[in-house]
Amino acid sequence: MGLSLLAGIMRWTLVPVAAVAVVGSSAAAAWLAVLLADQRCPANRMMGGACVAPWHTTVVEIAIYVAIVLAVAGLVILPSLIAPHLKRIVALVLLLAALAVVTAAYIVTGWKDLLMPLAVTALTGGTAFWWIWSRTSPHDAR
Repeated sequence: MGLSLLAGIMRWTLVPVAAVAVVGSSAAAAWLAVLLADQRCPANRMMGGACVAPWHTTVVEIAIYVAIVLAVAGLVILPSLIAPHLKRIVALVLLLAALAVVTAAYIVTGWKDLLMPLAVTALTGGTAFWWIWSRTSPHDAR
């Protein structure tokens, strides 16, 4: 087994690992931001274990949208850069997977509040896909 073949196998193995790591670390960062916001809530603004301070909802929403942007951009870009070839296809598959997850959540729940995360996912993922597309060769498909 040649060194280049082994390197290619290792890189393909790291593609799903990178995808899971990016999404997991983005979710963990958002969770920590919300946890920190909960800890900063004054005792007189806690009702039933939930913070009802006017700023709290804004902080939670910002944490969610920043996590979506980081997760989707990282999900499309990082594994595509790690892949030894077929970078455009990797980016497209992961973009479609991200869109499928949010779309499925919307369809299953019917919760209209998921339309904005779907739009953010589409915009961020489309921008990340364009970035990969513009920096890779069409002759990359070996």
